[in-house]
Amino acid sequence: MTTRGIIGDFLHDIPAGEQAADFHIRWPVAGDVPLRVRLSVRDVPEQGGSRYELKATAGRPRAWEWPSPPALLGTPDLLWDICDQSTAVRFAHPNPVPGTAGTRDWLRETSASPSSISVLVHDGDRTTFADTRVLEGLPPGLTGRVLEYRVLGAQRRSVNRLVRSTGVKLPEGGALILPSRPPRPATIPETRAVKGDLTRDPAPLVDVVVRYANEPWPTSSRVLDRVHHLRTAWLAESDGERLSRLVATLGEQRLPTEALTARRAEERALTRTIGGALEDALRATREAESRERAVTEELQDARARFAALATRIRSGALAAALHAVGRRLRAAERDAEAAEELLDAQTVEINHLRSQRAAPRPASARALTEVVPNNWEDLAHQTRHECVHLVLADITETTRPLRGHPLEQVWIRRTWQTLGTLNSYAAAKTAHGPQLLPHLGAYLRWPDAATLFPPTRHAPRESARLMASPRLHEARCFPVPHTIHPSGRVFMGEHVRIGSGRPPAPRLHLYDDTGGRTRQIHIGYIGTHLPSLRTN
Repeated sequence: MTTRGIIGDFLHDIPAGEQAADFHIRWPVAGDVPLRVRLSVRDVPEQGGSRYELKATAGRPRAWEWPSPPALLGTPDLLWDICDQSTAVRFAHPNPVPGTAGTRDWLRETSASPSSISVLVHDGDRTTFADTRVLEGLPPGLTGRVLEYRVLGAQRRSVNRLVRSTGVKLPEGGALILPSRPPRPATIPETRAVKGDLTRDPAPLVDVVVRYANEPWPTSSRVLDRVHHLRTAWLAESDGERLSRLVATLGEQRLPTEALTARRAEERALTRTIGGALEDALRATREAESRERAVTEELQDARARFAALATRIRSGALAAALHAVGRRLRAAERDAEAAEELLDAQTVEINHLRSQRAAPRPASARALTEVVPNNWEDLAHQTRHECVHLVLADITETTRPLRGHPLEQVWIRRTWQTLGTLNSYAAAKTAHGPQLLPHLGAYLRWPDAATLFPPTRHAPRESARLMASPRLHEARCFPVPHTIHPSGRVFMGEHVRIGSGRPPAPRLHLYDDTGGRTRQIHIGYIGTHLPSLRTN
């Protein structure tokens, strides 16, 4: 066949351990367009013969003027199964329609053919089967695709009853393209029926069949998988085809690779920028914390000296000294407030930089709204609606002494920042477990903390001397659910310093039950500094 110029090249392959043979065949059609065919022959001993499977693909959409691979590789008298092993029909000759009893089953099986076009031709009032084919003028590419069936005489009425739901019927003496399953929506039903004497002039029927074959054909996933396997497992690939395929593959991969490389470069640059800004912010925070500690120690020393001098005031000289110490005390308190404001600013900057660098977090782990409440009532309302991991007690009376103070808005802002940090800590502990975040102090030192307040304001416990005082101990017991303690009250020694300096020096007392039954943090008190050993 090679000498006749039909087949350009072929390769014979015998898979190891199988009673089979694969033929990879290629021949040029329409100039330089290659047609690739894979013919697989498998022995089927239980059926006493062999099974043939043929797959073909071309370099561009197929034209019906091209030769048909089944017609080229098969014998003229070969039977082709179109529905199942029980239905064998011929492509080269007309086929009879079964009798009335089997017409419905035949129609269901024939319309389910995945690739064949079935044409019904009414043989007028004939009662005998004529072996003269009407569709002799089809293009070569439709060989092995079109099945011609003859409907004799009165069979037309039973066939029309069965195809009535499709909206078409077989004309008397005419022809009909049998609807396929699944239906092809692009096909107008009226265009599938042909009237006239087709034995004398079959050209109208040939034209309708060709137009029907050109319409989009439903393709199953099984067919697509076989075509993909034919293209990827093709053994008779030429050097030019292999080079073209590699060049196309590299071209497809180049753009995604370049985009990914550019994105990674941008991410590295952004990481370096944010990392540098975060290091600067952390350095400034450490300096602010050191300054706050120094100022706090100086303030405590000044308070001690002021208290000692107050007990020794007996003369005008001591009064002058007391006045001077009072000025130094007020200056120290102003420095303490300035240091805390600087620390607040650095903490806000760190939260902003961390939110830019971190991956998106769940809604429960995100920071609270940036709008700071205007008053204590708004703070309580927003906390109960936004902080799903916090339980806030009634703070109406405890915050009354703080109202109207010059630093009230500062205290509200710090309280709101503290509540946001507590809510983020509880969410992070739920997500990552108590091994990583056993307590609030660990969260404040955690690099991936969503929000935080300065660790210097956190006191995890009260002193042993204070705990030994029943009165001071009782002053720090606040209501909780009975699921936490049967008495409905629990000691809340852990607290956060909201304000420093002279009284009222507000505090926030809490009970951490993130590892208990409620998995929440209970805020029992927000108000002035509770009685201590110095005020005892």
